[in-house]
Amino acid sequence: MSQKKHWTRRLKEDFEKLKKERDDYKELYMRAVADFENYKKRMAEDWKKTVEYASERLILELLPVIENLKRALESAEKAKDAEALIKGVRMVYDQLMAVLSKEGLKPFSSKGESFDPRIHEAITTVETDELPPGTVVEELEGGYFFKDKLLRPARVSVAKEPEENKKSDLKGGMQNG
Repeated sequence: MSQKKHWTRRLKEDFEKLKKERDDYKELYMRAVADFENYKKRMAEDWKKTVEYASERLILELLPVIENLKRALESAEKAKDAEALIKGVRMVYDQLMAVLSKEGLKPFSSKGESFDPRIHEAITTVETDELPPGTVVEELEGGYFFKDKLLRPARVSVAKEPEENKKSDLKGGMQNG
């Protein structure tokens, strides 16, 4: 056999071997891509289920609160004693707040505090001499943190200086001037 034929045959064999190797790698690649796509779909489904049922534990913990509230309502329909009703509702409220507190809910008090736009929403202002301007007079709706994040600002009324004080200040300033 001539040297040229020998190398030609050898090159053809090597070429065929490399083509087969290429095809094997291509098949492996295609399987890996398909496996990864299936993995992404499974993860998306798992995540969807996780999000969908994330509050299941909380709901389970709230069931006794619901049952106690139901009992309090049934008792209120029969009772003539408002104090017993208030006590029952207070117990249910405390139980509910304990469950939510365990989950990370933290109410905060605003009455008497300085107005802070980061945690308060001013709904109205109240003219008063009793508190310095910018002080929270009344909490119309409570504010809450969820863990370390503001969940809802407190909706408040804020003290402002009475108009008559401003007028008398202006008159006094004009007379001294």
